[in-house]
Amino acid sequence: HGDGGCARTLTESCIILVVRHPSSAKLVFRRATDGSRGGGGSPACAMAQQQGSRRRRVSARWVALTCLACALAYVLHTYETFVVTTFSPGDPFGGITLYRRDRTPCEADLCAKIVPVAPPNDGEKATVVLMGYKTSRAANYRTLFESYAAMTDTVDRVVFIWNNLDADPPEVPPGLRDRVVVIRAERNDMMNRYALAHPSARTDAMLTIDDDVLISEGLLRCMLSQLRVHGDSIVGLDARHVDAATGNYAGGSWLTPTEPNVIIGKTMLMSKANHERATEASDELRESVFPGAPCESCDDLVMNAIAAAATGKGPVKLRHNIWPHVRAKLPAPGGVSNKANWYGPRGRRSECVRWLQRHFAKQTPFLPRAVPQEFRCVEKTKVEYGG
Repeated sequence: HGDGGCARTLTESCIILVVRHPSSAKLVFRRATDGSRGGGGSPACAMAQQQGSRRRRVSARWVALTCLACALAYVLHTYETFVVTTFSPGDPFGGITLYRRDRTPCEADLCAKIVPVAPPNDGEKATVVLMGYKTSRAANYRTLFESYAAMTDTVDRVVFIWNNLDADPPEVPPGLRDRVVVIRAERNDMMNRYALAHPSARTDAMLTIDDDVLISEGLLRCMLSQLRVHGDSIVGLDARHVDAATGNYAGGSWLTPTEPNVIIGKTMLMSKANHERATEASDELRESVFPGAPCESCDDLVMNAIAAAATGKGPVKLRHNIWPHVRAKLPAPGGVSNKANWYGPRGRRSECVRWLQRHFAKQTPFLPRAVPQEFRCVEKTKVEYGG
């Protein structure tokens, strides 16, 4: 047709049309013949190219719809439900939490122990300790204040520590001022959530929890039941592994219960005595979390080391995603854990572990779990406690 490129395109397109749309193919050939008489055949090429482009768009839509359907089927098969809390432009998907269906098999010595969901004993409540810095998380703070203050059977009060020296703390809603105590820190210190809250606590149990998550009342009751049995341990929802020989910190969800474990600071329930130990810690230990120090932003590892070295007891882990006794996510713009050089043998966490091992040379700062099994918070009348 006077254009080798167009002729090739036209031929390939017409082969497809003959197979799929014979009538359209006849039209293309007719217009190609007419066009060749005028020189060039470009009208036929243009039509063939337009039809090919249209087919590609239709095919792309079908592929996209198929992938979306497969993804939806996987989510429905794998997850039981989801929760949407609050929205933040800095972390648009941070307020969405998916909860997996509980299909984990119960294997040998790692078989989960069942924990009841029942009203707490008379007077058995917890103090919720929150610490904030970012003014951009004001919506989170309001949600947390209102949610925990509403748990009147389980939460005695909320102690909120504000670490930002250059901005005022978020306002506590008027109806909650008798349930929320605000402490303005004198310095921006990550250890403040362990060292400053206990004078304001009226309970022995103190829940230290991040400002980008929210746990249900039932899950908190389960945690309280385990602290009642394992009072010297840190009870938490997220365990990580520490290699005793190398000091390497494993940031993944896998772990070996019989090896040293730590509970990360996202959700930690412990006795007031451990908070008091943090206050009494040496300046060297307290300042190890400062910028540029060996345990910068690793205050949870320091707290694990303080508790284990003093009590000789390892942590206790509960599972946190068995609906409805769950932990929901809130937006977390600018979260510390998202920064580079955080994990790995040469990451900050591993360097901090090795520094703490040297600091507590005559003691053991990281221990295996007090109970190898993982506890599960479910609705059961007959339960088994780890002893």
